[in-house]
Amino acid sequence: MNRRFCVLVVLVVLAGFAGVMAQPAQDWANFERYQLDNQVVKALLQDKRRVVFMGNSITENWVRRHKQFFEQNGYVGRGISGQTTYQMLLRFYDDVVSLHPQAVVINAGTNDIALNNHVYVEDRTFRNITLMAQIARDNGIKVILSSITPCDHYIWRPQVTDVVRKIGSLNARIKAYAKKNGMEYVDYFSAMADAYGAMRKGLSDEGCHPTVAGYEIMEEQVQPIIKKVLK
Repeated sequence: MNRRFCVLVVLVVLAGFAGVMAQPAQDWANFERYQLDNQVVKALLQDKRRVVFMGNSITENWVRRHKQFFEQNGYVGRGISGQTTYQMLLRFYDDVVSLHPQAVVINAGTNDIALNNHVYVEDRTFRNITLMAQIARDNGIKVILSSITPCDHYIWRPQVTDVVRKIGSLNARIKAYAKKNGMEYVDYFSAMADAYGAMRKGLSDEGCHPTVAGYEIMEEQVQPIIKKVLK
């Protein structure tokens, strides 16, 4: 192998490496999703950003399907479809703490159970939720923890089994943690589940994501707790 060829090989490798390094890193937690909107929210008066709802598609769809609930009450939605508690924890400061709300409603965990981007380990998911709660409290934000809403199967992940039991187990731990630590807990599950732990008919089109009727029930459950917290 002559010297000129060796130099050429080195240059090609370095060029390829530089190309890889030049590619933008993946925004796994999706900080970009609300980056610009957060700047707008920060400029609002306090009564327009009193409560932030942190969550996944259930929260994101809530804002889309029942926007007036948020606008009329000074609530801010920070849900991202498909996200697990690991991703929410990473963006919690940017999408909740930096907005300086009076309270946060945290709804998380169902996508962890659905194996959206990792193996489900209940202890880890529970720890992620409690860490978000503690970060909020440490920053003077009142915490409202919520149950996972009912679901007995994931149409996008049919291989996941024993969904009702897994949701029930995590919900019980969230509720116990809230009670032990003087935080409020909103029980969407009991208000929306049938006798088998699945979503009641008419409250979801595919068994997991609420319809407008489902969101109206959720609003009935969470609104009195928010009013209590903000007194």
